[in-house]
Amino acid sequence: MDKSKKIVIIGLDGATWDVIHPLMLKGKLPTFQYLVKHGSYGNLNSTIPPLSAPAWTSAFTGVNPGKHNIFDFFTIRDDTYELRNVTSNDRKIPAIWNILDSCGMTSGIFHVPMTYPPEATHGFMVAGLGTPDTNSNFIYPMALKEELQKYLDSLQFSIDVGTIMGGKEDSFLDELYKVTDMQEKAIHYLSNKYQPDLLMAVFDELDRVQHFFWRHMETGHPLHDLKKSQKYKGAIENYYQHLDVVIQRFLDTISDDTTVMIVSDHGFGGLYKDFYINTYFLDAGILRLKPKPPLSINTDLLRTIKTTLKKVTYRMGIGRWVDRMIPDWLRLKSLTPTIDTGLGNVDWSQTKAYFCSLSGQNVWVNLKDRQPEGIIRKGKEYEALRDQLMEALYAVKDPETSQKIIRKVYKQEEIYTGDWASNAPDLIIDMADGYVMQVGFSPNMLMPATQYKLCRSGCHRQQGIFIAMGKDIKKNYRVQDVEIIDIVPTILYLFNKQIPAYIDGKILTNIVNKELRGVEYQALQVNRTGTTREVSPEEEAKVMERLKGLGYMG
Repeated sequence: MDKSKKIVIIGLDGATWDVIHPLMLKGKLPTFQYLVKHGSYGNLNSTIPPLSAPAWTSAFTGVNPGKHNIFDFFTIRDDTYELRNVTSNDRKIPAIWNILDSCGMTSGIFHVPMTYPPEATHGFMVAGLGTPDTNSNFIYPMALKEELQKYLDSLQFSIDVGTIMGGKEDSFLDELYKVTDMQEKAIHYLSNKYQPDLLMAVFDELDRVQHFFWRHMETGHPLHDLKKSQKYKGAIENYYQHLDVVIQRFLDTISDDTTVMIVSDHGFGGLYKDFYINTYFLDAGILRLKPKPPLSINTDLLRTIKTTLKKVTYRMGIGRWVDRMIPDWLRLKSLTPTIDTGLGNVDWSQTKAYFCSLSGQNVWVNLKDRQPEGIIRKGKEYEALRDQLMEALYAVKDPETSQKIIRKVYKQEEIYTGDWASNAPDLIIDMADGYVMQVGFSPNMLMPATQYKLCRSGCHRQQGIFIAMGKDIKKNYRVQDVEIIDIVPTILYLFNKQIPAYIDGKILTNIVNKELRGVEYQALQVNRTGTTREVSPEEEAKVMERLKGLGYMG
């Protein structure tokens, strides 16, 4: 391999051509226009569901979730109905940096989701989404943390969700740019210091602004507010333009022998309604609740009070101060590392199936010998129930429009293959555009989409973006059928390295000017560098709070 050849992957979490194309036509994204004109581009199909945790993991492993074992930000705990958050320890397949390590090459990994705890690698790693906070050991090598701290004055690589929780849109947007600029500064510093063969960096705040500001941009959104949306209608487009400048500044620093890829883990679109599927299951007799005792504590009320108090303290500007004043041991003792799925009053002895993860958009069967009070037997009973649930869900319609709200229901084995496919949920739901499933119960099956009593108006879509540009890449070429699992084999192909036979993705040979000889799939033995440090209950609780703030929990 020519040692001067390098590859840079810039990840834009949630980037969509639906926003990029119109802005390009208006001349507002000159860097994207240049990349498209001088490179290959097209849609990039995400995982099912199109969720950051499995999608980014597939992007850097080249395999489907059934092989890498990450299906969601959360998974069910052994012998309970509670969830725990997933970490890099759960990944069962080597990542691209492990493969390059075995080839004597170097990698620089910055802010990529699902990389906490970070691995030792030939280069550096700054863990992304899934990191508890900046007090944790989220940087490898460890000495680099202090070095970055001195250079940047701060290590805030993620936005503080307290601003949007408090309804402070202006503060949220100000912090959005502050964090992005700090990420950019860190990437330039690390790239220059290490000059890795592969640099992979993810900007994930685009996902956040689209979740909460989509209604202001989409004039036909039912929650479009003439007065408020007039102020914030440009929030999303302005941030895309800022990223356009950020990308250009980085392109100005790289050599002509560098191949650049711009990828997103999924696309984005409008969100209108929450589907309270457990309410639907309750009405259909699939799920049962225990009778409430006369003086029972209303857990829904307590949850509302807690959320309201948190929102009020952040709106008053004292939320972060209050959080700091409460000792970790006290705050986390009441915030045990489990997730409130709204299922505390479920009668499991009469419940056949349930929904517990907003992010995962899936259904679990209350399976005997898997769940602690499982009642459905594996085999004919299990298969009959899944068929029954699929038939029922396909019939669900929005009473206001008479439109079906579910596009497709998958059995786990229909979309996942590999040694860990059986760890997947039993049914995976692909909701129609504009709908998501929500945890808990509601008076009505369908309700306006909200979070913290705020409008949550954007959600993920299946198709993200793919762009590649470099000396070996075709110019102004529209590529079809790019899958997120194709990134790793294409990287190895461009580096002229053999590809492990277990890889699911295909090489995107159609974007390359001339065929590179000698590259093929081989039964190579590649091991993970090894992440052996366990995540503490305190760290896990902090991650859960952060994921909740970002909208991945109810």
